[in-house]
Amino acid sequence: MATNLPLTGNFNVTCEYKRQGTEWIAGWHTGIDMTGSDTIYGTCDGTVTRIGTNDKDYGNFIVVKAPDGKYHWFCHLSRIDVEVNQNIDRLTKLGVMGATGNVTGKHLHFEIRNASNKYADNSNPADYMGIPNKVGSYNSENYQIDSTNNNTGEMKTLAKNTNLRNEPTTSSSEKTLYIPNTTLYVLQASVAQADGYTWDKVRIRVNGKEGYMINKNYK
Repeated sequence: MATNLPLTGNFNVTCEYKRQGTEWIAGWHTGIDMTGSDTIYGTCDGTVTRIGTNDKDYGNFIVVKAPDGKYHWFCHLSRIDVEVNQNIDRLTKLGVMGATGNVTGKHLHFEIRNASNKYADNSNPADYMGIPNKVGSYNSENYQIDSTNNNTGEMKTLAKNTNLRNEPTTSSSEKTLYIPNTTLYVLQASVAQADGYTWDKVRIRVNGKEGYMINKNYK
């Protein structure tokens, strides 16, 4: 089962999002601080856009661009195990928790910046992860994002940028772009022929959204 969490097993939230304080330039905490297992995992199907080392604030950090255009920041790492332009998913080991940069102890600072990717233009990472935005102890088993989905069908991985459409046609009124290495379940193969393509009905593994995709774009 997948989660939107960067940690697995038991973990602690040690500082919540939006806590007020003069120790932050914004006047509030722009991410969420977590402790637990040392290995840090991806939180989306995305692409590494930036890696920083020895930053005075964030120490060693990784920035991943998610399919929704937001940026996931993983900070204070002791080791980085990915490279810029690498595609990652929720099983990718990004690095190891550490105490680099401006910290008082070992932890992961995880924040989500909006499309601007600017400091203090953030979304609530607790909402994204599905956990309470409060200090406490948790377990990743309770926050599986696909635990309620009936994931029958063959699992596939996208080989290229592909749109999920609400109808099996290139002229559908709604579409969402998914990037390479996104995993999905084929619910009904070759369900329609339209616009010169064969279409499958699919469910995106990460978020449970259903729709139609051209079936030649899998690995």
